[in-house]
Amino acid sequence: MKQISADINGGKINIYIGSGLEDYINNNIYGRNVSFVSKSLSGYRNKLKKIKSIKIYMHDGESIKDLRYLRFIVKKLIDLNIERSDTVSYIGGGTVGDLTGFASSVYKRGINLVAVPTTLLAQVDSSIGGKNTINFSGIKNVIGTFYNPKYIFNDTDFLLNSDKSLLNDGMAEIIKMAIINDENFYNYLRNNNMDTIFNQNDLENIIYKSNKIKLNIVSRDFFDKNKIRYLLNFGHTVGHAIESFTSNDVSHGTAIANGMLAENYIAYKMGLSENFYDEIITILENYRIPLLNFKNFDPDIIIKYILNDKKMESGKINLIVLDRIGKSHTEAVEVSEIKRYFSEFLEVKK
Repeated sequence: MKQISADINGGKINIYIGSGLEDYINNNIYGRNVSFVSKSLSGYRNKLKKIKSIKIYMHDGESIKDLRYLRFIVKKLIDLNIERSDTVSYIGGGTVGDLTGFASSVYKRGINLVAVPTTLLAQVDSSIGGKNTINFSGIKNVIGTFYNPKYIFNDTDFLLNSDKSLLNDGMAEIIKMAIINDENFYNYLRNNNMDTIFNQNDLENIIYKSNKIKLNIVSRDFFDKNKIRYLLNFGHTVGHAIESFTSNDVSHGTAIANGMLAENYIAYKMGLSENFYDEIITILENYRIPLLNFKNFDPDIIIKYILNDKKMESGKINLIVLDRIGKSHTEAVEVSEIKRYFSEFLEVKK
């Protein structure tokens, strides 16, 4: 087992990474524990029974990041007379975490939050950094708060007992973190593939390394004000637009992976970056991350969604640009340039 402790926004966050973490969860709970649990975890009933909590099962997926599900959670907490000194936890993927985290941050102005992310994507990305969010009016992640869990338990049992294909979304975010921040980590990933890393030791090390990268970035820019945290959004400007355009039929990891390709193409055509298209394609293929057929994408609609991007400032998009593999920066780019070269990308990559 590996452990990380870090100070973020004046508070401490503790992360445990390993197999069989039920006792660690039970020993780090405040008061009564109410767990919002993904119904997709029905195959883990014996493991879930070992976690001491009042369990409330719910669906997962983007559709639950909605005001009516927020009301559902708050109503449950009120009915159970849950106090601020108690604990709200979630056991599930990123969407359950987003919704539960948001509800925890606003219920009685903030209640103790514990995260038990069960997908690789949630373990390396959404559970870390304090971003909790719901969607509104068809726009992804437009309402949200910054609120950290006190503990994150990244239990690899949920990963090793699942199909390898379910790791794709998480690997897309892991590859992104290596590309923007750590060349050595990238080379390790580049020299491996989905089959070689599908074991306890490698997964534990990959999660640990990814957690360290994300913690290092978010601790220097927790509220996303200094453009440092923007670096984590490589691939997300186009990726989030792809998710919205396809009504989330394209998964988050696939959208972000293909967004990285589009954004590097745009930066390259603008003379801001070298062309890493083939390099990124190769590593995505190593981890069986699907490459999209862009022929049905409407650039005008994609740009409409991009205009709602959180990195939009003074009419410009803060695009993430690769200086090289392992190093990146932000560059303010006119939306017209994004549209021009994204339209060109669609033509070239049909």
